[in-house]
Amino acid sequence: MFPVGRCCVLLVGVLLGAAPLRAEEGATVAAATEPNEYSDFIRPLFAQRCFACHGALRQQSGLRLDSAASTIAGGESGPAVAAGKSAESLLVDALRGTAGFRMPPEDHGEPLAEEQIARIEAWIDAGASVPAQDEPERDPRDHWAFRAIARPDVPPVEDAAWQENAIDAFIAAAHAREGLTAVSEAPRHIWLRRVYCDLVGLPPTSEELAAYLADDSPEAEATVVDRLLASPQYGERWGRHWMDVWRYSDWYGRRSVPDVMNSYPTIWRWRDWIVQSLNEDRGYDRMVREMLAGDEIAPEDAETTAATGFIVRNWFKWNYNQWKRDLVEHTSKAFLGLTMNCAHCHDHKYDPISQEDYFRLRACFEPLELRHDRVVGEADPGPFKKYIYAESYGPIASGMIRVFDEQLDVPTYMYARGDERNKIEGRSPVEPDVPTALAGSFQVAPVSLPARGWYPGLKGFIQTEDLAVAAKALQESEAALAGARQAWQGVEQQLAASETKATAGAATAGAPATVTLSPEAVELERAKLRLAESGALAARTRHDSLAARIAAENARYLPEDPSVAPEDAALEELARAAARAERMAVLAAARQQETDARLKLATAQAQPNSDAAAQTANVTKLADDVRQAGDAVEAAWSALAADSTDYAPLGPQYPRQSTGRRTALAQWITSEENTLTARVAANYLWMWHFGRPLVESVANFGRSGKEPSHPELLDWLASELRENGWRMKPLHRTMVLSRAYRLDSAMGGQAGENLRLDPDNRWLWHFPRRRMEAEEVRDSVLYVTGGLDLTQGGPEIDHVEGLTSHRRSMYFAQHGEGKMQFLELFDGVNVCDSYRRTTSVMPQQALALANSELSWRQSRLAAQALLDAVRQQGATAGNERNTAILERAFVQILGRTPRESERRATHEFLAQQRALFATLPPPAEDTPPADTAPGTAPSSDAETRAVENLIHALLNHHDFVTIH
Repeated sequence: MFPVGRCCVLLVGVLLGAAPLRAEEGATVAAATEPNEYSDFIRPLFAQRCFACHGALRQQSGLRLDSAASTIAGGESGPAVAAGKSAESLLVDALRGTAGFRMPPEDHGEPLAEEQIARIEAWIDAGASVPAQDEPERDPRDHWAFRAIARPDVPPVEDAAWQENAIDAFIAAAHAREGLTAVSEAPRHIWLRRVYCDLVGLPPTSEELAAYLADDSPEAEATVVDRLLASPQYGERWGRHWMDVWRYSDWYGRRSVPDVMNSYPTIWRWRDWIVQSLNEDRGYDRMVREMLAGDEIAPEDAETTAATGFIVRNWFKWNYNQWKRDLVEHTSKAFLGLTMNCAHCHDHKYDPISQEDYFRLRACFEPLELRHDRVVGEADPGPFKKYIYAESYGPIASGMIRVFDEQLDVPTYMYARGDERNKIEGRSPVEPDVPTALAGSFQVAPVSLPARGWYPGLKGFIQTEDLAVAAKALQESEAALAGARQAWQGVEQQLAASETKATAGAATAGAPATVTLSPEAVELERAKLRLAESGALAARTRHDSLAARIAAENARYLPEDPSVAPEDAALEELARAAARAERMAVLAAARQQETDARLKLATAQAQPNSDAAAQTANVTKLADDVRQAGDAVEAAWSALAADSTDYAPLGPQYPRQSTGRRTALAQWITSEENTLTARVAANYLWMWHFGRPLVESVANFGRSGKEPSHPELLDWLASELRENGWRMKPLHRTMVLSRAYRLDSAMGGQAGENLRLDPDNRWLWHFPRRRMEAEEVRDSVLYVTGGLDLTQGGPEIDHVEGLTSHRRSMYFAQHGEGKMQFLELFDGVNVCDSYRRTTSVMPQQALALANSELSWRQSRLAAQALLDAVRQQGATAGNERNTAILERAFVQILGRTPRESERRATHEFLAQQRALFATLPPPAEDTPPADTAPGTAPSSDAETRAVENLIHALLNHHDFVTIH
């Protein structure tokens, strides 16, 4: 890629120049109704290939190609078109490359095709007619997404059924404008399954369906919706949606090593924060601010700082520049719906975003680094390991990873052609900022962090846990000392007995012999006692040292009255006491090490070795260890005599200030002046409820993206979101209680005319059917068969446990290397880009449901439970029993009763299967059947096995995987 400047250089003095050409000077004006080659072909071609450099956004060297008049006029070097004379037109020379250069330049893509150039020449030779409606591009800042959000008036509608909900009024107005007739509302059981799968990702149970159908009150639907929004499963369902947009990924790298290269272990705490935040209905604006700057907003709160997993997720071990590039790209796409990554190498071709704007935004993330924090009840994970070539980053199993600003004054330099090695020489570093063409203020203010924010060792739970560990070690060492003293008393008793015998001169006849201890054995036992004594002393001084250092640090950094500075004399005294206690601990530890060395030497000397040379070498080495330990004791004694106030801190310390850059960015993104954030969020909410967004290009609201289908509705939704404190549950409620949401997915009697006018259902005249998302399919198979584990939160589960663990699918590892095959087949999440999931229909999907161990196992488990329920119901054999079985099975699996044709087919199926299995010999005990899923063999009872097959068939039914 060449820098954009080259395009400018190539154009100067050739295509550009002069005032607009008047019609009498050669150009003709086409009639408004006359087909025009310029409007139909040339302008769209220029829009695609030329407007980026020569349109409303920028006019390199003065040339604009976004209208016929300005194209003819040219720029600084004269007219670009000679009407009637293509051979003399500089525009044609540039397009053909005969002007000494080619347009578009090489770094902007392939040249125009010969046919395209020929049509431009023909237009010029025909007189270069200017259409009557020759309007240039609008000012890019007037683009719909860059205009302020104004709550639109709800349009009036005649039909009372479309007046109760504002959403319906906007939809009905579109129907009237487009000449469409909406279908009727869906049957109640269809709406119930739709809203259950939509809000909690699980279908309703038989009991929930029966209760809803029995409730004919006007508040029945609202009651269901409120209960679902209050369900813990709501946060899981919608957490998975937002995890798509925010690109949630568990750590990955060379897992066989293992080595962490992308994201980071314990990132699952961010996932749990997302679920909890949604269940608590925290404002979307607050969630955005905490994800971008939780460490600056609430630096002492572990729950809030876990939100910075959004930033951690983009971490890349090998290249921190890539980390920052991903942050710029996906912060702008996820929250703003802007493709700012397009400005990485050059000014944005379509939106008012310069390359400098790109680097200003990057500067907001420039000071970043990771750190490990301890978590209550977990081991200290140790400090974060920065990149060292050829050193692996093994995964950690405790603590929490989060971000902080490390280098507060680190500069951000612009570089060329997307390569950080090509720093633009002579260019001053850029300051943090946001695109100047977008609305809103951006003000950076450094954030002074509270002591516990930059000094985690001051946290109460850490001090309490560390003191408890030290106290336990002291207790254990004192118990060991008591045992050693008791053992030494036995040695002393033996020595006393031996001395008494020697004094008496002879043992009494017939008395047991006294064991005589050798001098070496006695010395060995004495050394053990000394080691126990030194160990107890070392443990006591370690505990006392920790307590003294905690007292000194808390007094210095956590005064009881923050408004009164601690007295220097008092602080100095506490520091001196802590320093002395620490030196005492060092001395005690050195003496313990020396005593241990002496014990090892005594042991070696008391145990002769048949290999004299080896014995001598070992004793010599141990004697040297004793001398070195003795030297350490002498050094510790010397240090103890010093008068010092220096002691080791309670743990790692970080900068006491944060730059405040990310807080400023987050405040700008969520400010009332920002025209994008609320629109982007509302568009996602609409897409996940109605299957299709109002703005098709969900991550691109810029000029190269799609226009909204219902712009007034989008702005109404964005206004509603903001006016409700950015809380999403009220907007969910409004959407799913709308008539538009309750429409039938069947096209009805109006299908013919509606399909002619709106074949893509863009104006929502019926509810769009959709296949369940991958996670919904797996979770629903488990749920309707009674096997889903609803435990929430915790570390990610390896995807290979997909058959053995029945947790919800969102809790399985999501990363760039390995994924659960079942989820993959149903278009599971792409952790790199799932702003909008793709949906495919493949034979493998049917095979997965038909042949997977999951569906067979759950069918067998569910069959037995269903038969038990039917027996308890008291159904007799024959048709009555079959009817009870199929009624329960259909309602349990499909959320509806069977149709008459399905009743007949099911009765026949059950009869055939019973007859078939009754004729088959039971499987041998030592030979499992070929279709046995692990842990669940087919039943040997013909009726049970027939029901197993029925449930398995229903799990493969179109209505099971489809949301109607």
